[in-house]
Amino acid sequence: MIQLNLWDKVLKIKWNLLVVYGAAHEENKNVFLSKLSHFCANNDEALLIGGDFNIIRYSKEKNNMDGVHTSFHSLIHFYELRELNMNGGMFTWSNNQDPLTLVKLDRILVTKE
Repeated sequence: MIQLNLWDKVLKIKWNLLVVYGAAHEENKNVFLSKLSHFCANNDEALLIGGDFNIIRYSKEKNNMDGVHTSFHSLIHFYELRELNMNGGMFTWSNNQDPLTLVKLDRILVTKE
């Protein structure tokens, strides 16, 4: 995770930008989510969190097999984060193999502020 403070001089709003690259291996995902939760809990400013989370939020975000991580969905709900829609289709990663696996791993989350 990389954190950066942004200041909008016109609107006089401070944003905390967090760029993430989530754990690729299942055994490390809970540690990643714990760190993300800690960051959200200890932040009073508006948040903009984006990057490759390496986590599936909904079953429709993967074209085969199940892999939904309910803790991720719970974290988003608990901190009242909103996901911004990304143009260009549902899936953001492909294994380019046969059988083809398509997954949405990249996303942008913001606080309601």
